[in-house]
Amino acid sequence: MEIEAIAYGTGVIVDAIDRGASFAVDLKAKATARLLEDEKRIKAKDKTAKDIAKKVLKFFGYEYGLEIKTESEIPPDKGFGEKEAIATATALSVSGALARKHGAINELRIDKYLKGQFLIMDEKIVDKKDLIDLCADSGMQFDRTSASFYGGFVIADNKKRQILRRGEMESLHAVILIPGKAERVNVNELGSFKNELELVWNEALKGNLYTAMRLNSLLYGDKTAKKMLDAGALTVSRSKERGIIAISRDENKIKDIVKSVKRDGKILIQKIMNEEAKILVKPKKVVKIKEFLELKGDQEFHWL
Repeated sequence: MEIEAIAYGTGVIVDAIDRGASFAVDLKAKATARLLEDEKRIKAKDKTAKDIAKKVLKFFGYEYGLEIKTESEIPPDKGFGEKEAIATATALSVSGALARKHGAINELRIDKYLKGQFLIMDEKIVDKKDLIDLCADSGMQFDRTSASFYGGFVIADNKKRQILRRGEMESLHAVILIPGKAERVNVNELGSFKNELELVWNEALKGNLYTAMRLNSLLYGDKTAKKMLDAGALTVSRSKERGIIAISRDENKIKDIVKSVKRDGKILIQKIMNEEAKILVKPKKVVKIKEFLELKGDQEFHWL
């Protein structure tokens, strides 16, 4: 049986040395996993997916073969978190395929409006933080992978792999500018702005996400970001690879934002994404919070 999972692209709030803050945007990556019980080979065209699949199998202690297929609508190599989203979707699809055989894919119903998936593997709950760490072990940026997993925004210490703050964002419009030519900036080269980066980081930690995002973009001296701000964007996200996301509350301002940069690259109009990455199957069981806590026992578990 094939198990599909989807995860989302991400934008930058702040890029500090060894620390980062990101948010999810409605650009999807999908991975499909199929267990091969009669062979041990992993078939995958995507190198990231193949590497993640190996790590997931090793982590859970299984030696199946796997066939992994991936597809993505996230522009590659432009700073929109495509690799992190593919890694996330792959980790979930492979874990889901294993859970289907050795456990269950369930849903936790916290209240009428709040719910989320969780996996049971060999009678133990799978901690999503473990899957995020496996992706980080393969070179994925921790804050971006976490935002792709959980949706909304994530502020994290990437070196220690700790999520310091996370939550949902407003329902906002995202005008995404895909630059014609990517010119990656090394964050370490911003050493002369060390004090300013610290101020931007502190703004993000305090929850002033839009201010942090705007200041982070302007530290790069990006004229395109300034044009979008002047056209009415609430704030602007700018990645090391020059990919830009202008955010707006007002749908009527989108036209002006697009007009201001239409000659600078391809433009997509999307939404901010607050939903978590997920496996695309009907849950085996819906579990209420009291029952879930009894299932968890004394296991360490991160539900963020």
